[in-house]
Order: sequence, then C-alpha cells, then structure tokens
Amino acid sequence: MQDTNDTTNIKFSLRFYIGIILLTTNQPIGWAAMAACNAIATSKNDIFFTYLGFVLYALTWGMLGLGVLLAGPEGVRYSRLLLKRGWRYCTRFLKREKGM
Repeated sequence: MQDTNDTTNIKFSLRFYIGIILLTTNQPIGWAAMAACNAIATSKNDIFFTYLGFVLYALTWGMLGLGVLLAGPEGVRYSRLLLKRGWRYCTRFLKREKGM
C-alpha cells in the first residue's frame, strides 16, 4: 500500500525551467518591444521602427510556442500561476504607491 500523504520532492528538468522562463517573459518582452519601437518611430518619424516592433512582437509568439513545447501542460499551469501572482503584486504595489 502506498501512503497518500507521501510528499516526495519533484525535480524538474532544465527544459521545464527554460519553458517556464519563455512562457512568463514573452508577453512583457513583446509589449515592451512594441511600445519602445513605436516611441522611437514617433520621435524619428520613421515607420520602419513600427514594423520592427511588430516583428519583435511576432517573435514573442514563437517564444510562447517553444515554451509550451518545453514545459508542457504542467508548465503552462505553473506559468499562469506565476503571472497571476506577479500581476497581483504589481497592482497592490501601485495601489499602495498611489495612496501615499
């Protein structure tokens, strides 16, 4: 018989952690690249940087796909949890700063 309260440590592979990193960073990198490139395009009055922003944003979709492949379904669930916690932390921090 196996004990149901058995708490064994699960060791994840490097592949899993790389997938988690790709899953959690693709959105911030994509949106930041798009915003920065559009700011540069506006200041220089050059449409090239807008296109560059779209290309960099599209590359982050590749990061998402590769992250899903590397981390698997468990990694997708875990990365969602990390993103929710991060978003909750940021909103609490901003509310606290706004109240001061």
